[in-house]
Amino acid sequence: MVWSASPPGGRAAATGLAAPMWALASILALRGLSLRPIVHNHPPQFPTQFSPALHIHTTLPAPSAAEVPDTHPLHKR
Repeated sequence: MVWSASPPGGRAAATGLAAPMWALASILALRGLSLRPIVHNHPPQFPTQFSPALHIHTTLPAPSAAEVPDTHPLHKR
């Protein structure tokens, strides 16, 4: 773009100045860019306890006397 936009007499000088300026701008812009992921593999500093248990409290109605058989169907009589 610099070569084609410059007047014919100063194309080489304009391109010669544009290349180092482009490199300097790129270095300054990408100075803090890190493409590697950040991995924190140290234990936490405060004590934490994680218990993934799920507690569900329900009340079930007691079966009536008509619903409770005298013996189990698989027991011998």
